[in-house]
Amino acid sequence: MSQPCSVLAPVAITGAMIVSSAVPEADYPTFSMLKAYALGERCISTVTHRIYESVSASSNVGHDPTDLINQFGAVPWWVDQGPTNLWAMFDGYVSTKSAASPLAITLRPGSFNSVALFGLEADGLSIAVRDAPGGNVIYAYSDDLEGSEPGDYYEYFFDRFKPQTDFVVTDLAAFNNAEITVTLTRVTGLARCGLLALGDMKPIGLTEYGAKVTPNSYSFIDVDKFGRTKITPGANTTDMSVTAKLGIAEAAAVYATLKEVQSVPCVVIATDLVDYSPLRVFGLPTPTLSFDGPDLCTVSLEVKGFI
Repeated sequence: MSQPCSVLAPVAITGAMIVSSAVPEADYPTFSMLKAYALGERCISTVTHRIYESVSASSNVGHDPTDLINQFGAVPWWVDQGPTNLWAMFDGYVSTKSAASPLAITLRPGSFNSVALFGLEADGLSIAVRDAPGGNVIYAYSDDLEGSEPGDYYEYFFDRFKPQTDFVVTDLAAFNNAEITVTLTRVTGLARCGLLALGDMKPIGLTEYGAKVTPNSYSFIDVDKFGRTKITPGANTTDMSVTAKLGIAEAAAVYATLKEVQSVPCVVIATDLVDYSPLRVFGLPTPTLSFDGPDLCTVSLEVKGFI
């Protein structure tokens, strides 16, 4: 295939990096130490950017939900219900999605050379990257999120519309004070984004033919004693298996990269070729580096896709 296999370890986004956002963080009122929370009442923390639900039948006053003792202690007061709307696209999971109309956000995350978006539910996407706040635009993109790929005239005229649910751009010029604005639009309903990842895309070798992707469903299937089947829909993920070759001179640097992303959910791209777009997955990579000879190494990568 002779296409580079690369990994993108996302920059950890902090509140200081968010310049502006059209995505509200007002899912529920902010937690107050003075308020008495009833059973089932919810609040948010602007420190952890998480939603918490009171699980105590008695008066819940003065119990900070961000204190793990108040979640997992002998007397639990709160249950974590997931990220707030604004921070859902930065929590490392594709299934938790930020939603707004339009969904627009401007970030200054420092240096980065790649952008990846997953779990998209939108009609249009625009991205603008500047070399500095108010500076020159070094990358601009604006187009419909159309994923249909008709194989013949019949499919072109009659096949159903297929939305594009992910988008990746690489090889951006890196600047220490770069600024990026991402905007998602949707004609009907809210635009949604499951993951917005920024960082340095690092090559780990040249992808060999034979890469595999395995779609997984976490739907619950129950067959009763009469043979009737009930399916409870669940989330879907994609696992990927890929092998790449590299020269011995690159082995130390690639090994350092693989150690850097170990136990870190990241974007793995086996190739940039459009026809091989399924070969890009967000998940947890498990690498093996094999020294096959005096001049050649092999990287075997198993990626467990994240929900």
